[in-house]
Amino acid sequence: MQVTIKGKNFDVSDRLKEYADRKVGKLSKYFNHILSATIEFADEAGGKKQNARKAEITLNAAGQILRAEVVGSSFYTSLDSAADKLERQLRKFKTRLIDSRRGNGEDELEAAAAAAGRPDPEDELVRIKRFSLKPMTPEEAVLQMELSNHDFYLFRVPDSNQVAAVYRRKSGGFGMLVPDE
Repeated sequence: MQVTIKGKNFDVSDRLKEYADRKVGKLSKYFNHILSATIEFADEAGGKKQNARKAEITLNAAGQILRAEVVGSSFYTSLDSAADKLERQLRKFKTRLIDSRRGNGEDELEAAAAAAGRPDPEDELVRIKRFSLKPMTPEEAVLQMELSNHDFYLFRVPDSNQVAAVYRRKSGGFGMLVPDE
């Protein structure tokens, strides 16, 4: 596995590089076909942010991209949490591959939960909400999103009758998703 380690806003120490390399290397015991791993550390401290040490791990596992990002009080704790998240993702991915090769008729969510022995509360589908898509401008959709206190809002573009979504960006501002048809 090829491991790339980067630092944003600071130089990564040799000790942190060795720790990250070992931590990501252990993920290969959950899935043998990890082609590459990219670990990016970002020091976003400044201002009022006390816990702004971010670790982001991106894996290329047999063509499937798996990613985890955690912000914490230190790079080591952030890296540990991100590696734990990827471990869960790799287990689910491997279970889906095995079940699809065996031809099991189980639903993918049920298969992943059964393989783990228990449902993962983060990934459990707990609610289905139905609603009508109303035609509105992106500006009106942002206003509706703000009023509903959600991070995204689905709507229909009046001119083309196309479905679109507006969302709140982590870096500030808003974005809009429009599918190709």
